[in-house]
Amino acid sequence: MLLDTTDTVSNELLSPEGLCSLIELEYHPSINISLRKVEDYLISNAYGKELSIPMSELIHLVFMKLSDELQHFFLKESGIIFPAICKNEKAKKGKELGHHQIQNSLLETVQQRQQVIVNLLQKMRQLLHDYSIRSEWSKEWQECVNEMFLLETKTYQWIHIEGSLLYPKLIKK
Repeated sequence: MLLDTTDTVSNELLSPEGLCSLIELEYHPSINISLRKVEDYLISNAYGKELSIPMSELIHLVFMKLSDELQHFFLKESGIIFPAICKNEKAKKGKELGHHQIQNSLLETVQQRQQVIVNLLQKMRQLLHDYSIRSEWSKEWQECVNEMFLLETKTYQWIHIEGSLLYPKLIKK
């Protein structure tokens, strides 16, 4: 009996609607918290002594572009993409037609935006020398670099959940 209950909960959580909720409630806020922490440091320490001024400016520029891309994409997901997925899933259950065209264009848009985000993450990693920390750096800068690494990890997890769990379910149905 417990197994049946667990299976039901797992199926609900792993349904497209459940995955949309999971991403919105767990991944978006976690990534946004990391974005705010890094942004707070970069704004209050525009030109730290750890990096040259041109390097500081470049890191700041790439990070702000990454932050903008993530925040705008999260707004699109929560306001447009996830509601459309949930609506189409309900329509499929009611055997209505027309959901495949929306989902194919959604997948293309998602993949394009996520590729831009991945490219920015790779650029940050390159600029920060694979997030290697030097002992002579200030504690605050070390924490900022560590937070950037955590941001990268969380972002890749979010992309993985969508790419390996959510969107394949939409294609195969």
